[in-house]
Amino acid sequence: MQTPWKDRIAEIDARCREVLSLPEFEAIRGIAATVGVEANQIKDLVVHTAHTGIPLERWEPLAGACAQLGIAEDSHALPRFVLLNAGIASLQLVPHLPVADEVKERLLEQFAYVCAPDREMEFLLNPQHYGFRVMCKFMLLERFPAGQSDWELSGFARSWLPKLPLRDLPRTLNYVYLRAGGSRPFFVTHTAYRRELPIVTEAEERKTFRMIAASMKLQPSIKGFLAASWFMDRTLGDVSPHLAWLREWYGECERFGAIWTNIGPAPPDIGFQVGDRRRRKLYESGQWKPVEGLVVWERRDLLRWYDWECSK
Repeated sequence: MQTPWKDRIAEIDARCREVLSLPEFEAIRGIAATVGVEANQIKDLVVHTAHTGIPLERWEPLAGACAQLGIAEDSHALPRFVLLNAGIASLQLVPHLPVADEVKERLLEQFAYVCAPDREMEFLLNPQHYGFRVMCKFMLLERFPAGQSDWELSGFARSWLPKLPLRDLPRTLNYVYLRAGGSRPFFVTHTAYRRELPIVTEAEERKTFRMIAASMKLQPSIKGFLAASWFMDRTLGDVSPHLAWLREWYGECERFGAIWTNIGPAPPDIGFQVGDRRRRKLYESGQWKPVEGLVVWERRDLLRWYDWECSK
């Protein structure tokens, strides 16, 4: 381990252990033992949550016992306890991850956040919210922060094939299975919960993709990038002018080889009704019918863009 990373890991490790030594966390450790949750089972709890959701049959007895001893649910002590216990074993692996150094630093910031949460606690430390699954994935080094987006390893879903516009089906199949070489593994992005800015911007998007590309260079097995989102609707800029730059951005991706298509109508609960009243009204009145866009960017094409972007 390089010295700078050694010092940084030691700093975060000490912070995690200091938090876990606080009285309320020591109390939770004792409570866990009394309800039959051993130390090695805490990580299993986090793994289960990350992959399939919180196992209530195991979580509720633990949460109930904590409540009886006065550890309030809204203190988020129990979620932080299980996250830190599962994550502390992962810390030594961070310097060796095949990702850009900036991604490693942002990953360590997730550990620091659990030690001293400052915002978004109801989303990220609420076991009933998807954000808690996100934090579990960070602690397990299965999700990687890259600014206004995070990425995970996944693949091109077969369920998308019948939803693709018929005109785009042949070239999409050719691009995924021939040019990229298969349906997985791809870097698949998701909008980050903890973002520096409340809205997505072009400058931050470029920063995100530079981190993605730099990390992809270190992982030869990765086929490329893909994402499906209402942000990728070609008409979005017409109803939300502050997001009109996205059309230009994905057009730039296309010029560097990416496929930009869609997989049909966007589900109403996918997020486009949040944050923009005008967009919501246009949807409710039937004047805007959003689709879920899909972008697939094979690694050679993406890295060609990265070389061009870095040369500017």
